[in-house]
Amino acid sequence: MIHLLRHTFRYVARLDWDQISTTICPVYQAPTIQAAVDRFDEFADRWGRQYPAAVTLWWTAWDEFIAFLDGDSEIRKISGTTNAIESLNARYHRAVNARGHCPNDQAA
Repeated sequence: MIHLLRHTFRYVARLDWDQISTTICPVYQAPTIQAAVDRFDEFADRWGRQYPAAVTLWWTAWDEFIAFLDGDSEIRKISGTTNAIESLNARYHRAVNARGHCPNDQAA
């Protein structure tokens, strides 16, 4: 999910990032697939002419995105951000590489 959002902003001018994030947020926070489709239609109507590549990106990844909506809202909230994941990866990296706690990859 986070990669889809990051790639979306690659196709959008920096000046519109705040407005884009406001209109795309209800899509990935939608409680049902139909609600997500409705919110995405609103997003596409609003930004489709100005940023067609961003809209196409979402339609291309729609099947994978639907799987994201099947998850519980708590899991979706965590997987919608990388902060927790990146924090754990940084701790593992520090413990394994910087401190040398593990003598080899298998031990890690």
